[in-house]
Amino acid sequence: MSIVRKISIKGFKSILAQDIELGQLNVFIGTNGAGKSNLLEAISMVSASIEGGIDYQRLSRRGSRLSSPEIFRSSFKNKKRKNTLSINISTDEIEYSMSINAVKGFSYNAESLKDVKSNYKMCGRSNKGATVYGKSLSNPLDREKSIIPVFRSFESNINDLDIIENYAIYSPSSPILRGVSSDNSNKSPLGLYGGRLAESLAEVLSIKDKRRNLQGFFKLLEWFKLVGTDNHSKSELISEHVSLRRKIVTFKDNYMKTNFNDLYAYDVSEGALFILFTIVLLSHDDSPDFFALDNVDSTLNPGLIRKLMLHIVDFLSQNSKKQILLTTHNPTTLDAIDLFNDQHRLFVVDRDIDNDNMGQTKIERIQPPAGMSKADWREKYFDMRLSEIWLSGAIGGLTTRF
Repeated sequence: MSIVRKISIKGFKSILAQDIELGQLNVFIGTNGAGKSNLLEAISMVSASIEGGIDYQRLSRRGSRLSSPEIFRSSFKNKKRKNTLSINISTDEIEYSMSINAVKGFSYNAESLKDVKSNYKMCGRSNKGATVYGKSLSNPLDREKSIIPVFRSFESNINDLDIIENYAIYSPSSPILRGVSSDNSNKSPLGLYGGRLAESLAEVLSIKDKRRNLQGFFKLLEWFKLVGTDNHSKSELISEHVSLRRKIVTFKDNYMKTNFNDLYAYDVSEGALFILFTIVLLSHDDSPDFFALDNVDSTLNPGLIRKLMLHIVDFLSQNSKKQILLTTHNPTTLDAIDLFNDQHRLFVVDRDIDNDNMGQTKIERIQPPAGMSKADWREKYFDMRLSEIWLSGAIGGLTTRF
C-alpha cells in the first residue's frame, strides 16, 4: 500500500527550507513554538489544494489555523522575504508540487503532478499555461483554483490523491469530548475535536470485528468495565447545570457499586476520553489513512502515554495502509518507537540557533549510527528506555532550552 514518503517545504511560516522523509509512524518532539504544528499545516495546504484550491473553508476542515495569508509566508531577519511559498509531496506512486503566492489571498504560480516511476508529468501549470497529459487546456485556469480537479475529469482513479486529500489534523478538546461544547468541524468520522465521539463509538460497536479493537481501551484503563453510548436515559446522572448533546458516551466503573456504577462522559477523566477518541479514530472505517494527531500526550500521564503509544504501534503493524504523524512534548511518547524499524521515524523539531539561520525551524531525524545493531545499542545505553536516553541528552535533541 502506498504511503506518503517525502514532504519538502520552502518559505512556509517558520520553515524556510526542509525536506522530511516519512515512515508509517512519525513522531515529532520539540518545544512549544518550535514549528511542529507548522509542519502539519503545510501538509494541510497540499491536501486543500488537491481538493480544489487553498481557501479558509478547506483549511478549516483539515484543522489548520486560519491566519492571514501574510502569516503563511516566512519572515526572518537578514533574509529576503518572498511573496511565494512552495510545498512538494511524494508517495510511492505520485509527486505533487505547488508554488503559491500568499499576498492578499492564495493564488497559484505553478503546479505539477508526476508519476514517480516514469517521471512523466501528468498535469501542470505555469505562467505559460496549463497542460493535462501533454495537451494544453483551451480555457485558462482560475489562478485561485488547482489544476487537480480538471485532471481528475480525465483520470479519476488515482488513489494516492485521495489519501492526501483526506488528510486532517486531529486535536481533541476536553469540553467537546465531554459533550458540553460543539464541534463545528464536521470532519468524518469523529470531528476534528471529538464532537462525534459518541456517534462514531456506536458505529464501531455495531461491527463485531471493529468491536474487538476497543479491548485496547480496557487494557489501558482497567478501572472501566464497559463503554457505550446513551441518549440521556439515566436522568439521575444528568446535572441541571450542564447541557449535553443528544447522544453521549457512557461508562461502567469496575470499582463502583453494581447498582450505581454508570457514568457519562462529563464525569470521567479527560485522559480516558482522549484514549477512547484515539482508539475509535484508529478503528473506524471512515477514518483517513493518512492523518496527524497533534499533542498525542495531551491530558495523559507518562505511564498512559507510553501504553497508548504501544497500542498505536501494534495497530499500525497490522494495518499497513495507515500512516500517522504525532506531535509531542513528552519524552515517554518515544518509548514505543523502534529506531531500528525503518517505518518508525523520530524527528526533533527545534529553532535553529546558527547565526545564518537564526529562528528557522529545523527538523532532524534521530537514527542509530550506521552499522550499529540493536544489541550494540542496548549495550551502549544499558538497556535504558528511549525517553531516558533522550533526557540524558545522549542522542541529541535535548538542549538547555527544554
